Amino acid sequence: MEDIMKDVMAIYIYYPKGSCIPAFAAPYPAIAYAHGFSFFGLSDGAGDNSGNGKHLASWGYIVAMPALPDDAETRVEKIIQVLNLVADANEDTSSFLYEQVDLERFAVVGHSLGGATALAVAARDTRIKAVVALDPVYHARTIIGGEYPVWDPAVEGPTITVPVSILGAPADACNSQADFEGIYPFVGSTHKASFVLVDASHCVFADPGNSGCDLLCGGDTSLELTQLNQNYITAWLNYYLREQPDDYDYIYGAGADADIVAGTIRRTVSTSPQNLSAQGIPGAVELQWTAYEQAMVAGYHIYRRQPGQSFPESPLSSSGLSSSYLDKQVTYGQTYIFKLRSYDPAGNLHQESGEAMATPNKAGYRIWMPFLKAP
Repeated sequence: MEDIMKDVMAIYIYYPKGSCIPAFAAPYPAIAYAHGFSFFGLSDGAGDNSGNGKHLASWGYIVAMPALPDDAETRVEKIIQVLNLVADANEDTSSFLYEQVDLERFAVVGHSLGGATALAVAARDTRIKAVVALDPVYHARTIIGGEYPVWDPAVEGPTITVPVSILGAPADACNSQADFEGIYPFVGSTHKASFVLVDASHCVFADPGNSGCDLLCGGDTSLELTQLNQNYITAWLNYYLREQPDDYDYIYGAGADADIVAGTIRRTVSTSPQNLSAQGIPGAVELQWTAYEQAMVAGYHIYRRQPGQSFPESPLSSSGLSSSYLDKQVTYGQTYIFKLRSYDPAGNLHQESGEAMATPNKAGYRIWMPFLKAP
């Protein structure tokens, strides 16, 4: 860990020690980490999350964790400034981060008010490639007990397109409205997921956290729950930022399924291909959809059925990274129903799209007369 001072802002840097983790090598993905509300500077928000910084560094990430003020808009500006400083340090021959940062792999992580900060940064900074928001809170309390929004997910949430993971806990004194539930539907990402740590406290997401948070928020802050939180942070970043298909299992496959069966998490997933349409044309059906430009989408499987039938397990065809497909294996007048599933580089499947239906037209003819010229 290193502590650097820039513009009177303390930034704690956690970074891998190459000889200790031979599986990872520079340049490393970089994470800007936004801690939660600091009670107007009375608590050490960055220190309360030092364990998360060390954990992520042990997995081959550079983590920049600044000490942030409690003003929501200033926080967003500071995190963007941190990203700039890390990028500059990568080019500075006198910096310990010189040529250590993968400038194409930036992510933001944040807890509580910092979770809302991370989402706001992702909406505004195109360098961000993945987000993890830990029990995000976008409502601030007044001294008379009321609450008011400090960030509007309905405005900026739809503009977020990179993969977003939201980890949440049941409502408690520190997140009385369970804000993550209200944020998730607005996030525009084609790939997003919400993982609720059952019976956890708002404080469980900070490591090592502080005793004052436990007293104020209540709930379970066991070490097991903190480790569960860190497992999901790491798996999401490994899958979408480091582009490791093996971590599919822990967020979408058997690993997460086991946690669901054990009753430790509840999961909501949205990875369906978007905007599938089908149009009957002479002798074919033309499919179109919105392709998701993300490394963990390697292509699309196309499935087809007829009315009254079920979709076969095997796809009709696979399109690669295309956003369209022309099905010529059709019969005039017969209606066909289609759906898609994207897959990652290892062949792991994401969710199904909605269905689209079309009937091909009767094939026509084209006459080529090169001896005629346009007037």
